[in-house]
Amino acid sequence: MEIFTKRLGLALLALISCCALAGTVTTKDGQGFTGLVQFADAEHLSVGPAKGPRKLIALADVLAATFDPPLNPDQLTPGAPMAGKGGGLLAAYHDRPNFKGRVIYRLDETIDHQWRSKQPVFDLPRDYFSVRWSGELEAPVTGEYTFTVLANDGGKLKVGALEVGRMEALAGFRERGKVMLQGGKRVPFVFEFFDNYGEASARIHWQGPGFQAGPIPSQQLYPAVPVDRAPRGITGQHGFLGSYYQNRFFYGDAVLAVDPKLDFTAVKPPKEFADKNYSVRWTGQLDATHTEEYTFKVETDEGVRLWVGGRLVVNQLSNRALQTFTGTAPLERDKRYNVRLESVHRTGGGRLKTSWVSKSMQEAVLGGDATSSFFQPPIPEALEGGEVEESRMLGVFSWGGSRVAAAVATADDSAVRFEEGSNPAKISTVNVARIVLTPVPERFRARLAGNRKGILLRNGDFIEGELQELKTDWLTINSVLFGIKVYGRGEVIALMLGKISDKPVRSAKYEVRLENGSLMFARRFILEKGSVVVDDPTVGKVSIPLSELEELRAVKR
Repeated sequence: MEIFTKRLGLALLALISCCALAGTVTTKDGQGFTGLVQFADAEHLSVGPAKGPRKLIALADVLAATFDPPLNPDQLTPGAPMAGKGGGLLAAYHDRPNFKGRVIYRLDETIDHQWRSKQPVFDLPRDYFSVRWSGELEAPVTGEYTFTVLANDGGKLKVGALEVGRMEALAGFRERGKVMLQGGKRVPFVFEFFDNYGEASARIHWQGPGFQAGPIPSQQLYPAVPVDRAPRGITGQHGFLGSYYQNRFFYGDAVLAVDPKLDFTAVKPPKEFADKNYSVRWTGQLDATHTEEYTFKVETDEGVRLWVGGRLVVNQLSNRALQTFTGTAPLERDKRYNVRLESVHRTGGGRLKTSWVSKSMQEAVLGGDATSSFFQPPIPEALEGGEVEESRMLGVFSWGGSRVAAAVATADDSAVRFEEGSNPAKISTVNVARIVLTPVPERFRARLAGNRKGILLRNGDFIEGELQELKTDWLTINSVLFGIKVYGRGEVIALMLGKISDKPVRSAKYEVRLENGSLMFARRFILEKGSVVVDDPTVGKVSIPLSELEELRAVKR
């Protein structure tokens, strides 16, 4: 049987090499494997090089598997002209503990983080992540300096000739080392940290001639950038940090650039990129001029998502036609808000224009004097709890916790049908607990709690009743108070049809995440040419192209 499955795996590799993905596999006994990850058959994964011996792993032994290409991060070159005198360190936050996977870049003023059980940055897990801080340190005076690493879990610091710390899965440790430094001379500075599970913290303190132990001031730290990837436009005072990825999935080391404003007749990727199949994440900060609700507009012919102050205001990552998308967020005067814009460029012109407007402010492109320079850390807010994670996803949620991140076309008492080309095409209404049409403002999220049936309107009103029919422009409900009522589709944020279970369906063994944000729960897999069929207890059987797989993870009980 083993010989047969190996032969089957090799045959499948030949059949689907055009769309095969790669990544990592973690087994339940703690082992990790990196390489090309595929389904060898319906009960096994294979991992290893595209050519050569591959390891066969039973799905029953898999804790988690990702389908991203393995990374070999470029060496970092210190001293690149990035922040001027004393700006902090370039931090690369990875969603895996081995410095691989998706990465979010930001500038950290120092290393003195006590995240405890919170996310280190938005859209990263609370556990099993890693961070690499890179740059140079400039000692203010010549003398002996003591560096202390305080980390939970593993961390190793390199400062000039000094190495201190341990890259082990620890419950927390403190370790010191001493080194002679020359005043006014920069030395390489790299700190690597990973979190395994539980509370996380990463802190570097120093003590030197004439001062007591404490965090390293940002003016003594100079960021580094990847080799041959120095940001363009770095001398500008304002703008957004653009992280350009040579793929559609925001993974790997990025080419960095500071773009003064988010207005592109055609987004221009770096010279080494192809003009298609790349992605960009812009991060920065925005200063509001008035205390009121602002409308944000994104005109684009590509897939796009926009967060303002941790709030998802536009979620159209699957878009492929020139359209204008809008969303709102309440802002306070003189308060700084983190902004994050993500765009996926498949083919086409790459048109992208992002603007904002309010009743007291004329419409203006995002950028210019209202935006903070990149050298202020573009840190999207950490999220507490899981309610934002759920509400930021548009689409349909089943009572078993599955979600189909596709636009709803129509719905009635028999089926919820998605827009043409969506996968799946429909889902039985009896299995649907929630339909989210637009992002749910934070101030309204509590109104979706409990087991009430009805609709949530844009003005915050919740109308109890049973859904009768949802069409392109309107919907009908049988209201408890008003009888049959018709509402314009644009008036509605979400429809509540039932309660979402706190736990996955008992028969579900794996959660399967897709590139478009969908989440399925698999009882079993069926392998087809170039795709895998996921048998979800509430969604049904869904055929997923292997190129759209993002992650597979064993269900926690």
